[in-house]
Amino acid sequence: MSELMFQPVLPWPALVALFVLLVGGCVTLAVLTPARRTRWLLRAGALLVLAAAFTRPGVPLETASQSTAAAADVFVLVDTTASIVAEDYDGQRPRLDGVKEDMRSLLEQLPGARVSMVTFGSSAAVRVPLTTDHSAFASAIETVGPEVTLYSGGSSVTEARALLLERLAAAEEQNPDNARLVYYFGDGEQTASTAPESMSEIAAQIDGGAVFGYGTQSGGPMKETQSYYSTRDDGTYITDSTTGDRALSVIDEDQLRTIAADLGVDYHHRSAGTPFGTVHTAPQFEEKLVDAESFGGVTEYFWIPLLAVFAWIVVEATLALRRVRALARLHASPPVPSTAAPPAAGAPAAGSARPGVAPPVAAQQYAARPSTATLGASWTP
Repeated sequence: MSELMFQPVLPWPALVALFVLLVGGCVTLAVLTPARRTRWLLRAGALLVLAAAFTRPGVPLETASQSTAAAADVFVLVDTTASIVAEDYDGQRPRLDGVKEDMRSLLEQLPGARVSMVTFGSSAAVRVPLTTDHSAFASAIETVGPEVTLYSGGSSVTEARALLLERLAAAEEQNPDNARLVYYFGDGEQTASTAPESMSEIAAQIDGGAVFGYGTQSGGPMKETQSYYSTRDDGTYITDSTTGDRALSVIDEDQLRTIAADLGVDYHHRSAGTPFGTVHTAPQFEEKLVDAESFGGVTEYFWIPLLAVFAWIVVEATLALRRVRALARLHASPPVPSTAAPPAAGAPAAGSARPGVAPPVAAQQYAARPSTATLGASWTP
């Protein structure tokens, strides 16, 4: 059975203070007005029920679903150093354009597979964790871009090695029977002062993949990058600190072939004139049912005490309406005419006196006492 949980609409101290004040006021009025004690006590009870509703009681919602997924975990490594936007792909297009086109084509070859994207420059990061949501991966492809030029330094072509080993181990622990593939997209340009690390340790943990290289031997200039998502559009290029001319990035295919050999996979140089499917076809994997559980939701029960509160509001409204109608009838009643005979001509009116003479006591009492009709109209038992 799921454990009861609370998500109060106010912080606990504020919620407690508010209802202590309100309930305390009702109890005080119940003590001070004995004639209405029962009603004030009922109002205090209604406030306690409302306080229970404000705590928003509920239980975690457990949902289970089944879906099909290919028995494969695919890791895509993407170079995001400044050189990846060098303009020597398909003429003067950035290399990153070709990388994105090929990643989309690769994704189409992996129906049902779990896919993950790891980008690397001066550091490595998981952009998309392993997921069967290919639309999320496709969105990540659209937003991937080079690191900011101002913060970029020397980078290694094997910067993602340690992070990839960690993610592969986690994937194997979660789905030991799944195949694991690694695809590497980059230009092989090593700008770090140290030599690249060997990727051979990864070969024993994967079942396939490929390395794809982008760029030309003549090289291409690189625009400066102001944000992670785009290059500058004012024509500012990275310059050579020695000559002051535009710096050129040149593909290092020897480095890329070494990475492919370490991983035990094939290397392919990519150009715009060659469709991706003609150089590489991803293996097909058997699809299996996958049980997925989500504990993100909560079944709330605040509406149950609210029903009691609403019922009391209806009672209060009914009683108030009855009092309003009674007052309306009272003010609408016509006054009752007096039945006393009019005084004779020339005689003083009842209760009056001649100048200088006090009226009889009986007349004073009669004049001071309201008529029976008036008394009946102004007093209700």
